[in-house]
Amino acid sequence: MRVYIWLYILGACGTISLGMFLFSLNRDSILVKKLKLKKSKILLNWLLLAVSIISFLLLIYVFIYIQKQMNIFNLS
Repeated sequence: MRVYIWLYILGACGTISLGMFLFSLNRDSILVKKLKLKKSKILLNWLLLAVSIISFLLLIYVFIYIQKQMNIFNLS
């Protein structure tokens, strides 16, 4: 199971950042409308979404890479 530690780390980072994005997006968008602030105030929310998407894409890439390595070592 030590092989899959990066998968767990990337999955946790992606899940946490996606949860923070969903939690704060509604609250911040309501505050932007009420206080009539610039929409650039919710840039952090979109950065959290980008971090979660990148984490999930890296998770898929690392999983495929680990599977390839296991297949190479098993065929030898």
